[in-house]
Amino acid sequence: MSYPRFIGKVENSTVILSEEEFHHLKVKRLKEGDFFELNDLKGNIYLCKIEKISKNELKAYPIEKIHQKEEKLKIDLYLCIPNQLSKIDDLIPFLSELGVDKLIPVICKNSAIKQKQIEKKLKKWEKIALNSIKQCKRLYPLKIEPPKQLKDINPDSDIKFLFYEKEKEKTLKQFCDKKVDSISIFIGNEGGFKEEEVLFLEKKGFIPLSLGNLILKMETAVITAVANIKFCFED
Repeated sequence: MSYPRFIGKVENSTVILSEEEFHHLKVKRLKEGDFFELNDLKGNIYLCKIEKISKNELKAYPIEKIHQKEEKLKIDLYLCIPNQLSKIDDLIPFLSELGVDKLIPVICKNSAIKQKQIEKKLKKWEKIALNSIKQCKRLYPLKIEPPKQLKDINPDSDIKFLFYEKEKEKTLKQFCDKKVDSISIFIGNEGGFKEEEVLFLEKKGFIPLSLGNLILKMETAVITAVANIKFCFED
C-alpha cells in the first residue's frame, strides 16, 4: 500500500513536522489511526501512525524503517540558463522524478539573464526540489548549485555528453555498453550553443551527441536526454 510522504524528523520516538508540513498533512485529510511515511533527509524513511491529531497538534510515532533503494547512477545536468527563468521552475519536478542528482545553471553566450537574477531564484528552486521528493519518493532532493560561467565549470564524471543540435553522426546508442557510475550532460538554451562553446566543452571532455533530426525545445531536450541516459546506463 502507498502512503503519503512528509518531511520531518524523529526525536525520542516522536514525529516532529514543521508548520508547513503539518498543514499539508491536514490537507490530505489524515485522521487518527492513519499511516504516513516520513523522510528525515538523513537517508531514513519511517512508516508512522497518527495517535492524535487536532487543529494545532499532531501526535504520531514511527512504527518501522522502510528500506529505500538509493540511486546508484549519478547524473549532473549542466543547463544553459534560458531567457525565462520560470522554465527552470517547471523543469525541477521532472528532474526530481527522473533521478537527476545535481542541477548546475550555466551562463552561456545566449543567456540574457544576469547572474544576480539567477541567484535570487535559488531558494525558490530549492523549495520546489524539496517538495517534489514527496511525490516521487526519492531519498534526497535535487541539489541546485549557484550559477556558473561556462569557463568555470569543471565536471569530474566518468563520462560527459553534450547534446548538440548540429551533431549529426554520434548518438547515445554508441555508448550504452559502457559501465559508468556518474554522468554529466550539458544542454543549451533557446539559442543553442555557439561553435566556440562546443569547442571549449569538447576540450573539457564532453562528447557531442544528437537527439534526433528535429530541433527540440530546451525542456523537451532535457527530459528526453535524461530519460535516455537512464535507459542506457541504469542497472
